[in-house]
Amino acid sequence: RFYFDLARERKAQAGGESAFTPAISSVVALRAALGSVESMGGVDALVRNAGVLAASTRAAAGALGLPLVAPRAHGDALTALYPPPGLDSGAIVKALKAEFASTVAGGQGKLKGRILRVAHLGYYDTTDILGLLASLEVVLHRLGHRFELGAGMAAAEAEYLRLTKD
Repeated sequence: RFYFDLARERKAQAGGESAFTPAISSVVALRAALGSVESMGGVDALVRNAGVLAASTRAAAGALGLPLVAPRAHGDALTALYPPPGLDSGAIVKALKAEFASTVAGGQGKLKGRILRVAHLGYYDTTDILGLLASLEVVLHRLGHRFELGAGMAAAEAEYLRLTKD
């Protein structure tokens, strides 16, 4: 509240000033981020990209036997998955980070240790998601989950090709 009070800022802006010293590094970072979105083709392209990555991830999850947390109400900003029975999602998160420098989030609160969250919106491209999915297959296999290696990748690639054909 001290650093950013919207009511106080609004009042100051009406007088042509800011209530606080702006965080210049944040303004510069925002400018760079908006430039990146523009170079992608704008917000619509960013949203479309997230949709393709999310659909590819959901396809891989199905092939790997990882149920979606919200199968009928999923979004494209991230995919929330249940880990295989008997595996704590925290172990998967740690293994992905340690071996592959891949970052996914676990659950929070009541869902801690019970779900994985894979982000798609922002600076993610097809290579990022395919790399993560390949890494996830290796980690799951090492942790004892049995499936046909490459099944998730094949499903993700097929979905990607289906959604991006001209």
